[in-house]
Amino acid sequence: MLHGLMAAALGAAAVGGAPAPLARPPAHTATHSPAAEAAAGGPTRAPDAGAAEDHLAPHTATAGPARAIPAPALEEDPDSGIELLGHPAPDWSFTRWIRTPPLDPAALRGKVVLLRWWTEGCHFCATTLPVVEALSRRHAGDGLVVIGVFHPKPPRAVSDQHVLALARKLGYSGPIAVDERWATLDRYWLDGHPERNWTSVSFLIDRKGDIAWIHGGGEYHPNDDPRHARCAVQYRELERALAEALAEPVPRP
Repeated sequence: MLHGLMAAALGAAAVGGAPAPLARPPAHTATHSPAAEAAAGGPTRAPDAGAAEDHLAPHTATAGPARAIPAPALEEDPDSGIELLGHPAPDWSFTRWIRTPPLDPAALRGKVVLLRWWTEGCHFCATTLPVVEALSRRHAGDGLVVIGVFHPKPPRAVSDQHVLALARKLGYSGPIAVDERWATLDRYWLDGHPERNWTSVSFLIDRKGDIAWIHGGGEYHPNDDPRHARCAVQYRELERALAEALAEPVPRP
């Protein structure tokens, strides 16, 4: 399974069209205004300043940069997360849960779990949350659990009413975990990796509790728009990884 994911990721490197990098662009990245970069899912803890709309800059997950710049090798891409594939997913310690009682990782063993971090004023979150909502509706009976993880930017206290209003506006009706101080985001993604460029990340966790697929930030969705070709490729990668994870037998206790 991991071999297939790596091959798919390498194949995606040649496809153009993707979201902009954020807080601190890597050396191969075109530079954007700090205000736009701070808003759309990057690790900066500065206040948001509106959503970025550039879909031509490098994607920093499983696909390489556009604009005819050579794609970095997966092991050299700080946002590929390739070193985490196949390893047990860390425990989570969210501030609180909205819409459901707390969901415990141990209790979800045997399910396939898709975690998607999202925040306010993030264009990439707005395009992807409806996608994970659709996947949840399609595969809930197969054992998929989708959790939308809200992380306020900058980290701060937020009310349930505010988060629910944002989720309704974006068309997401599933469980919401609030990562108010980014404790779990740090544990999963940012701790020890100051080079990471995104916070709007996704993790697919298989029935054994291992990480099966990672999207290192930005957006993924089915589409026929050439400007979003990479988004479509990465969505198909998720579909393949999800199909493989759901096909696995439920582990025995």
